Amino acid sequence: METILSSHRDEYLKNIISEQILFESFLSTVKDFAKDKLGKAIDTVKDWKDAAVVFSQILSSKELLNDFLPPLERLVKKQLQKLYEILKKTKLDSIVKKIEGFFKKITSLDGWKKLFALIAIGGIALYAANKLPIDGIQSWITKTLGTDFIQTITSKLIDWKSYIGFIGPIVGGGVIIFKLLEPLLKAFKEALKSSNSFATKLIKENKTKMKKSVLKEIIKKEIFNILKEEEDTPTKVTIPASLIQLIKDLGNDDNLPAIQQALAKIKTGDEKLTPIQNKELADTFIALLKNTDISKLNKFASLAKQIK
Repeated sequence: METILSSHRDEYLKNIISEQILFESFLSTVKDFAKDKLGKAIDTVKDWKDAAVVFSQILSSKELLNDFLPPLERLVKKQLQKLYEILKKTKLDSIVKKIEGFFKKITSLDGWKKLFALIAIGGIALYAANKLPIDGIQSWITKTLGTDFIQTITSKLIDWKSYIGFIGPIVGGGVIIFKLLEPLLKAFKEALKSSNSFATKLIKENKTKMKKSVLKEIIKKEIFNILKEEEDTPTKVTIPASLIQLIKDLGNDDNLPAIQQALAKIKTGDEKLTPIQNKELADTFIALLKNTDISKLNKFASLAKQIK
């Protein structure tokens, strides 16, 4: 029995090591592909190199990758729904079920393989819905989404050029992929400029649909992270005037003393906020998020660190 268990354990470890080597090799090719743009500010994602810069940042952090996958899955699902509507109007329900099966398998994948499999099927859906004649969709999808589609996609994740070289021609070039990913890459590009993890988590959590209680917990956690310092913190806390002005600009200064008291408590490590302080602080951040100006979020993070 020990020998069998040991054998399975060794095989398991070999698979983990092999998978990690494959991932590191792939990430290295992504960085090499965009090395002349790495470390530079990307204002617009207009070609594969720009996309590779964003992807290299996301792939380099498990936390960022976990933040990116949920909104990508929502984006792809939304595009698939558009294709499903076209297929159902032409009585091609069997094709819908086939695609739904592939999507379900892809969403069961993990990490970086799930990322690029989602991009592939999302690009295919966008291309089929917008570029193909209705009478040609069935044969094209049947040919493109063969039984080994997912295995084929993941087998191309040896290096960056193999992947884009495979998926590009299928959907008529990279323009389709950029059209699919543009809103999400743009949002993440801006979020990655932030010095904290707050921005990417808000994209992940889909703040327009999430429960207010969940948003409050995320906000509270991030505030503590922003204000966390050494154990020796002064008992008297000073809130920068510029931070107070920013809160006023957001139009949520009806109970400014409660907000200041909440920030002061967090600064000194006191997590016991009163219901009023908790509500006012959460409402302030909700007002900040609704503004959709990422620079104000970054400004708040910067000013919050100046609380003394």
